[in-house]
Amino acid sequence: MAETLTNLTVQCDEAAPAVVRAAISQLAGIDRPVLEDTKLVASELVSNAVRHSRCTDHEFLNVRVSGDGWLRVSVFDPGWSGGIAKIASRPLQLGGMGLKVVEKVASRWGTKRRAQGYEVWAELELT
Repeated sequence: MAETLTNLTVQCDEAAPAVVRAAISQLAGIDRPVLEDTKLVASELVSNAVRHSRCTDHEFLNVRVSGDGWLRVSVFDPGWSGGIAKIASRPLQLGGMGLKVVEKVASRWGTKRRAQGYEVWAELELT
């Protein structure tokens, strides 16, 4: 069974990605390149949740990092949006690259609708 390395509850606002990156920076025993990739993936998933979940700054996101031979980043939001933004090619528009970054850095990623909200997760190899 995977060990929880950190479990955070963060306010759903523009500061959330930085709060999550800072917390992940404190994780011990993870090689620096993997730790940096984990911070990047977590930041992108949290940014997407803040932007697309329609949560207010009075609501919270739950961010969990766990591992057992790999690292899994899970972001739970209240789930008001009903789905994740599609990966699209928009060369003249700023933004919209977060899931492409996650797709390139993570070994795999996915989503799951839950009764209490929406989960987006990504897994990274430790090597």
